[in-house]
Amino acid sequence: MRKFKRIYHAVLLLTVILLITVSNQIGAIDNVASRNKVLYGVWAYDTTAPRRDTIPTNNDTIPSPDSLLTDTIPPTDSSIVAGNSRIDTFTLKISKDTLSAPVTYQAEDSVVGMVQDKTIELYGKAKVDYERSSLEAPYMRLNQSNSIVMAKASRDSLGEIAEYVKMKDGESDYQSDSLQYNFKTQKGIIRGTITQQGEMFLHSEIAKKVDSNTVYALGNFFTTCNLDHPHFGFRAKRAKIVNKKLAVTGAVRPEFDSVPVPIYLPFGFYPLYQGRHSGALAPSFETNDQEGVGLSGMGYYYVINDYWDVRVYGDIYSYGTWRAFINPTYRKLYKYQGQMTFSIQSTQRNVKGDPDYYKSRTYSLNWNHSSDSRARPGVSFSASVNASSTGYNRNLSNIPLAPYNNVLNSSITYSKQWQDKPFSLSLGFNHSQNNSTRLMTLNLPTANFTVSTLYPFQKKDGVGTRKWYEQLGIGYTGSFRNDFNFYDSVSYSKSNERIGGRRIYEFLWDTARWSANHSIPITLSLPPILGGAIMISPSVSYSQEWVDRITTLSWGPKTFYVGDSSYVKDTLIADYQRAFKIKHQTSFGISFNTALYGTYQFKSPNVIALRHVIRPTLGLSYTPDLTRNFWKPVQIDSAGTIAVYNQLEGLYSRPMSQFTSRRSGGINFGLDNNLELKVRNKKKKSTSQNASSETGEDTDDDASSDSSQNDDTRKIKLIDGFGFSGSYNFLADSLKLSPISMYFRTNLFDKINLNASATLVPYKLNEYGNAINEYAWAGKGFKIGTITNASISMSTSFQSKPKDPAKAKAREEEINKRLNDPMLQADQMRLLEFMQQNPAEFVDFNTDWSFSLSFSLSYSRQRRSPGYQQSGAKPVNSSINFNGGFNLTPKWNLSMTGYYDFTTNQVQTLSMAISRDLHCWQMSINVTPIGLYRFFNITISPKAGILQDLKINRTRSFTSY
Repeated sequence: MRKFKRIYHAVLLLTVILLITVSNQIGAIDNVASRNKVLYGVWAYDTTAPRRDTIPTNNDTIPSPDSLLTDTIPPTDSSIVAGNSRIDTFTLKISKDTLSAPVTYQAEDSVVGMVQDKTIELYGKAKVDYERSSLEAPYMRLNQSNSIVMAKASRDSLGEIAEYVKMKDGESDYQSDSLQYNFKTQKGIIRGTITQQGEMFLHSEIAKKVDSNTVYALGNFFTTCNLDHPHFGFRAKRAKIVNKKLAVTGAVRPEFDSVPVPIYLPFGFYPLYQGRHSGALAPSFETNDQEGVGLSGMGYYYVINDYWDVRVYGDIYSYGTWRAFINPTYRKLYKYQGQMTFSIQSTQRNVKGDPDYYKSRTYSLNWNHSSDSRARPGVSFSASVNASSTGYNRNLSNIPLAPYNNVLNSSITYSKQWQDKPFSLSLGFNHSQNNSTRLMTLNLPTANFTVSTLYPFQKKDGVGTRKWYEQLGIGYTGSFRNDFNFYDSVSYSKSNERIGGRRIYEFLWDTARWSANHSIPITLSLPPILGGAIMISPSVSYSQEWVDRITTLSWGPKTFYVGDSSYVKDTLIADYQRAFKIKHQTSFGISFNTALYGTYQFKSPNVIALRHVIRPTLGLSYTPDLTRNFWKPVQIDSAGTIAVYNQLEGLYSRPMSQFTSRRSGGINFGLDNNLELKVRNKKKKSTSQNASSETGEDTDDDASSDSSQNDDTRKIKLIDGFGFSGSYNFLADSLKLSPISMYFRTNLFDKINLNASATLVPYKLNEYGNAINEYAWAGKGFKIGTITNASISMSTSFQSKPKDPAKAKAREEEINKRLNDPMLQADQMRLLEFMQQNPAEFVDFNTDWSFSLSFSLSYSRQRRSPGYQQSGAKPVNSSINFNGGFNLTPKWNLSMTGYYDFTTNQVQTLSMAISRDLHCWQMSINVTPIGLYRFFNITISPKAGILQDLKINRTRSFTSY
């Protein structure tokens, strides 16, 4: 000390006094300095000891906010020592009432701050935010000393709560009468609280929040009803709630509409989990005449990981029938998603030993997979598999429409598109089966390679109008296909390992066929002629089809087996010989297209004009015969009719099925028409008339203008299209003029869809219904031809305007999403069953009434061969489908669906449903009194999925055979 001068001692003393004075001034600053924001937190750094608590414990008050943002930040030039890091910084001491983050507040009416008491009172829609907590209330008081906030609800003149206290703490939401909450410790007392945990609502008289996740409550009522006074629930005195996990109570009893039910349970356990979790699947009780009494949907749901889960469930009935299902699902965001359902069904009807005893075992496989295009651009993989035994649907007695679903199809496809290149490749597997005929077809594998149209003479950096030769394009398409065709009539068991002396795989291999096709199309777009009125499009194509066998047809006797008996009948017999052959095909053509417009003006004040558009097409084509050595004659009926066929029958072309000629050369023609009407809008018309009367102008002159974009007018399509098409083959030996195809389609008033089509044969027909080489108009009398088949279909739907348009749109999007979800497409049978047994979930009470109707009429001229008896099929068939419903009251809905066949004059199927909306519950009654399976179902269940095990279900089904 003796080495220092006295001036240094004086400076040191003044520095100490200055620091003490500044510290006292900082402690005197009141924190209520701003009406809109109070900052309780402070940042401090003390790195002398790792992981040391830097919050002081003395009674000093906090510094001003400005000093917090400047002085406490470590300097950038702090010294850092390797090994033991140390940062020299300035540290402030903080008072005990400091929080770790700023608290923001606001109020609609007023904010009153009391400096001495360190409290702030908020009036009128007050709101306070602190970290992850938010509080809203009509009145609120904040105490800085103990970090406690108190809030109260407001009441009306009758004592009812007009505005609740709403609190959000992390992921928990509370609605209460009043509360006291400590921001620092996250503890508090909440009175008259309502909190939602997933689908569950918890009403508590007093709740004590001990930490951010745990609440102890007294006077509890658990329910899924979202009203202040719930319709039903479970009452318990004490409860412990762990946020988003579970709630545990003591003795519990149910209540319905504030009426206690004398049923007590010793304890209650309420799962409050969010997202997926494993658990048992509760079954439903069912009864039907064919299977007896049973349990349906009994099983277990297991979550494997974040991407996979699986459901294992089944049905069992007292008569011996059982079904087992395994349903794994998977989903990876931005990668892929899919689900699979495999089921085995063992069906047993009646008792063993009875004459009508029946037992079978069938299976079903459904798989749906889709990949996200963003995972691998240009590459996609999708699967939609729907396969089963041909008798699987017929044994589903609890789904009335299942036996009518006779056609199943499957497809698995991998495709790749090379970026910036004209190449694309697709590989696939296809399956189709007809449950009625038991015919099954497998296409495995299929491959297609395509080269998009290339323009070899087009300049790379061309400008201006292109030359005609630059429009010359050439492409390539190559495909391969392998087919298996067989009937599902083989019992695949060890006792039947051989069929007709051959093993099963040998039997299936005999049905295998393969074929490949190569096609090279050449196109040219010529400039239009006659001022652009006619478009000319020439084309040239060449293709090869590789086939694996030669087909030989002959007319002769063949033995047919029916049960234990057999008979012999002359018929067309096909014989196949394995061989590799190439079938060449080429064609040349040119087509002309144009459009003609015609307009008729009206003098009516409402109708402006009628426009008719005619689009004729004319084409010339020539196809030479490159396989003349493989065309053979054959007798096709007992009358001795001779036709020619091509022995090179392939999978891509089957000329033997229609006995086409060897070569063709002629014209193709067609004519398409449409009619449109332009009218004035009624609202706009009155406005324009008023304007013309004021100005003295005549608005009729504007009627001749064809301004389709004018807001005063609109177009009405009277006929969307009608016309005909056909061809004439100059090189054919006979029947040069092809049958004429006619069509008509329109949409009347944007409500009625009408489609009609017919086929006209322009030749005379013999007694068997076959065309002869003589035109219909030749000889006495004039006749344009004979209509061999025709069809008319009409559909329409009407419904009232929705009460809430926004709600109607949201509901439509939800239904479409549910029905079109790829996770559900492969499980359509289970989805239909769910819709039938829970119609209340698909009832739209927002629409007072709705009705849809579809009618179909078809005609087919019967053809027969000599020696065959006339079949009993009628040439004319017609049917009508109807579907509708209406609200008896705002909460009752009645709906009906049916199918009526005019050919048999009988109702083939009819289903009726009545639904009652019980707010948090639903009731539905579904009756199917007519059909192959008659069905009755009544279900009363809560809407919340967490309480689906409480549903009451009664199901009965009866068979009509």
